[in-house]
Amino acid sequence: MKQQQGGVKLSIIVISIILMGVSAWFNQASAHEQAHALQQQVE
Repeated sequence: MKQQQGGVKLSIIVISIILMGVSAWFNQASAHEQAHALQQQVE
């Protein structure tokens, strides 16, 4: 029973790390897109 609980905790940690990575990637892509749009406005 305790091993199963440890596996559940581990999977929650792994899922959290993946979600953080995806959100960080999305934020970076969004910031890059905004910078590109601003550059086009200036020109």
